[in-house]
Amino acid sequence: LRSPPAMHIQGRFSLRFPTTVPAMVGLLHLARIPLRTSAFFPSLVPVRRYSRTGLSSRSRGGRGRAGREERISGGLRTYDTTDLGWETFEFSGRPKLDGRFDKLAAGGIGPEDRLCPDREAEEDEHASSALEESARVLVGMSAAETARCQALISPLLTESRLARIDAVLSVRTARSRFLFENPSNPSNVWACLRTIDSFGIQNVDLVVDPSSYVGPSAVAQKRGMRVAMGSAQWLTLRSHPGAMDAVADMRAKGFKIYASDLSPGSVDVRELDWDDGPVCVVMGNEETGISDEMRRTADATFTLPMSGFAESFNLSAATAVTLAHMSAASNESAGTGPLRPGDIDADKSAVIRLQWMLSSLPKKGMGGKILKRHGIELPEAFNRL
Repeated sequence: LRSPPAMHIQGRFSLRFPTTVPAMVGLLHLARIPLRTSAFFPSLVPVRRYSRTGLSSRSRGGRGRAGREERISGGLRTYDTTDLGWETFEFSGRPKLDGRFDKLAAGGIGPEDRLCPDREAEEDEHASSALEESARVLVGMSAAETARCQALISPLLTESRLARIDAVLSVRTARSRFLFENPSNPSNVWACLRTIDSFGIQNVDLVVDPSSYVGPSAVAQKRGMRVAMGSAQWLTLRSHPGAMDAVADMRAKGFKIYASDLSPGSVDVRELDWDDGPVCVVMGNEETGISDEMRRTADATFTLPMSGFAESFNLSAATAVTLAHMSAASNESAGTGPLRPGDIDADKSAVIRLQWMLSSLPKKGMGGKILKRHGIELPEAFNRL
């Protein structure tokens, strides 16, 4: 499916779907659901084309699309992520083997590329460490350091770009987060991340258990998953080696765990208590769903209402519909529900703003070099921006 053309509203605005299938399914569901689109759909703003310092990865000369690297034994493997855009994204005809996430997928998987448990474990550990380091940065910089860095980078960005960053950040929420358990389709994950971003959620977690990836295409799926997570620079992401590791981490942070599941004991998503505390929404594998461990430990499992012959939604569509219900259950003025825009504390917001400013520069690593000239050594996580 191709993205539908823009629909102009009163000659001033253009509505562009953040995803294809997920957005269409979500909009169909929203025919019966009052959704606060103005708060969470950045597509309902005047359409502008930014310069190389704009948000669109296409307008930044390929930033966020190509040249992604991943460390392996004996060197770095470079993945071809050409046309891996954030504002717009077309599904591949072979989504599980999408060459934008792994060049091996595009050229075919040979015997030398099959899953090697030891090597994959090393690459998983490296990818997880990189995400952990990025998360630690949020609490590792002082307010004064962050403010000084912002002051040095701000002159390099347009006023409209800075305004866009501030507008998006003002409606970000940390009250809810999503966790994807062993997904197999990197295109689906990429679409999910973009949809989550459009609803204002900042934090996303991923479980990649090596034992869940089998078969000839497993190596491409796992590498594609790492590329998808590593390329989503507008979100704060974390990776976990197993479901129970993720659950323990969520429990330690005070999150309730609501998992999407088709089992008979699941409740309708509209019956969930979204005000019982911070919520982590778990989405399972596209074919097998959530694991038995996750099912046993979740505070609640839920299903999405359906009226047709189909038994389940595609992962990206299910994520979009779930977010639509979460938005409908939220009341911004009353401060209730799972989506509470603007609830990220000031220090973390300042660091996220700096990360987004660095990611908006035309060249990767440019911001770090500029700050270094002023005697500021950024953490390694920032040098990748």
